[in-house]
Amino acid sequence: MPGITIEFTEEELAELRAEAKEQGLAIKRLAHDILTEDVVRRRQKQRFVEGATKRALEYKAEFEDEFPEGLR
Repeated sequence: MPGITIEFTEEELAELRAEAKEQGLAIKRLAHDILTEDVVRRRQKQRFVEGATKRALEYKAEFEDEFPEGLR
């Protein structure tokens, strides 16, 4: 399986080790889970924002017609 190397400060690595121990996980598993969960969450948020922006722009002209500048 492909892998990457990530450098941590001693303090960061100590925190990761402590968290892995508390969760009963190997440090590699914990790091993998943290990274993948963060990437998935960011990508989902980005897709949501893009969809919401697209939807808002679709209704923008109609909204502006219904609610002139002084009524918004």
